[in-house]
Amino acid sequence: MYLIKNGNVHVGNGAVLSGCDILTEGKTIKAVGRGLSESDAQVIDATGCEVFPGFIDPVSSIGAMGIPGRYFDNDERTNPITPEMNLRYSIDPDEVNRQEFYKSGITAIGAAPTNNNLMGGQIAVCKTAPQKMGERLVKEHAGLKCSVTSNVKETYGSNSQLPMTKMGMFHLFEETIRAAREVEEEKRTDKQKVITDVFDKESMPLFAAASTKNEIDGLLHLLKDETVQINLVDAFCFADSLKQIKEKKVGIVLGNINNMSQIAKNGMDLSKLNDLVENGNRIAFTNTCGGWSEGREVFIWSAIEAYRAGVPAEDVVKMMCLYPAEMLGIEQRLGTIEAGKDADISVFSGHPVTTYAAKVVHSIVNGEVLF
Repeated sequence: MYLIKNGNVHVGNGAVLSGCDILTEGKTIKAVGRGLSESDAQVIDATGCEVFPGFIDPVSSIGAMGIPGRYFDNDERTNPITPEMNLRYSIDPDEVNRQEFYKSGITAIGAAPTNNNLMGGQIAVCKTAPQKMGERLVKEHAGLKCSVTSNVKETYGSNSQLPMTKMGMFHLFEETIRAAREVEEEKRTDKQKVITDVFDKESMPLFAAASTKNEIDGLLHLLKDETVQINLVDAFCFADSLKQIKEKKVGIVLGNINNMSQIAKNGMDLSKLNDLVENGNRIAFTNTCGGWSEGREVFIWSAIEAYRAGVPAEDVVKMMCLYPAEMLGIEQRLGTIEAGKDADISVFSGHPVTTYAAKVVHSIVNGEVLF
């Protein structure tokens, strides 16, 4: 049992409670308020500190890659359509541990496939603390990772295999959905069951990598009549397709927007993020860019760039906490500091969105103080 005293608590939903306390018991938050006391609790003095819910990276490559340069356990290249693959089986606890995500405030990740398959597999959410896998796994089947980026045609076109072109990619994507729907339900393969569950029953959302205007517009056109929740990943040219994104309430998971080459190449206009915030679109960040991780710090750096572009600090905090939790369907457990939710809490020396100098001084995951 821990009692975090007198911190500026950023709830994660836009609210900030100054001089507030948080009492944890076991793996959950027991109470939030001012003047809390508990004789059995170990006190953590957060005076002058900023306290946040654990940040969530919804589509991380880190944690399921295996040994880079030898093989990639989140990259099944035998077929461009592998929606039945479950990333839960590729999560490597040791790989997650080595990254020490929690030192940047990230306490949960959605382990996801790379961008090399049109339909790559199902995202699994796990905690980043060095704990047993059974304790850190939050949710399987949290989203279907797809990709309409050039990675797909480069992966399969080199073997003279469909898809070799952009038109081949979109044709195969559309044809796969149509063919699955035409099969009688009891006769569908595992692959077809996942596809129809996603597109007809909305069993899980889509997380689809699409970077350029061509890729974004093509995907949204192809799925214009579908009701499944779409979240674009990387989405560097989102501002060029703002109307369609707003109309369909598409979510955005931004890749490394701190990368100047990406900004210059794609002509990124981050000021348009406010248009999406006002429209109610969910936005999140990831340490992964182009399907490969660029390090845990990228997550924070991208959040700072959003703030520098004019997005209010507490709206950026939502993008780091509440919105990714909602995208993954885990908001009942994670994303905000509230009684009854998981005790995943980061105490910073300053506000990590407004200054690069802010550091994590205490990290709590599943109610366990890591430092």
